[in-house]
This record gives sequence, structure tokens and C-alpha cells, in this order.
Amino acid sequence: MSDDLKKLMEILSDPALNNSIRLGILLALFGLESINFSQLLKILNIPKSSLYTHLQVLEEGGYIRMTKKFTALGPRTFIEITEKGKEVMRQYLMLVNKMSDKK
Repeated sequence: MSDDLKKLMEILSDPALNNSIRLGILLALFGLESINFSQLLKILNIPKSSLYTHLQVLEEGGYIRMTKKFTALGPRTFIEITEKGKEVMRQYLMLVNKMSDKK
């Protein structure tokens, strides 16, 4: 097994990261920095309760931060990626790109 594949497997061995929905959330946040709950719900098209559960797992892992903010439309939950989340996404994308370049 190549070193790159081993590193990728190490990243994905984290229980917070071994789920495609949670990886999708982090990838979206990596590009956007911050998004509100409703917008993320529309992007992912999953039930509210499922999204909330996935967000809790990512927050407990230190990959995202959820904050409530009051807007003109009422209270909203905003999700932002943390530095830890950004770093793991940089590593993940770098490894995937390196592995795809070898083909």
C-alpha cells in the first residue's frame, strides 16, 4: 500500500470523517467558509434531523463550529469550518489529487 493511501486511510479512520455526508459537508464548507443550516439542508437534500446529527458529530470532532445568530428573518444557525477542518480537507484533497495524478 502506498504512503499516500495509508495517509488517506488514516484521515478516513476518524469516525467523524468516515461518512460521505460528513465529508460532503466539510467539502462544501471548505469552499464557502460559512453557511446557514437551511442552505446546507437544501444542498444536501437530507432530513433535518440527519443533518443536525452529522453536524453534531463534526462539531464534537472539532471540524466545524455552529453558532446561532439573529437575522432580519429570525434566528438562524450558521455553520463554519474550523482551522482543524480546513487542514484535514487540504490534506484529503491533496492526497486524492496525488493519487489520481499517478494514474
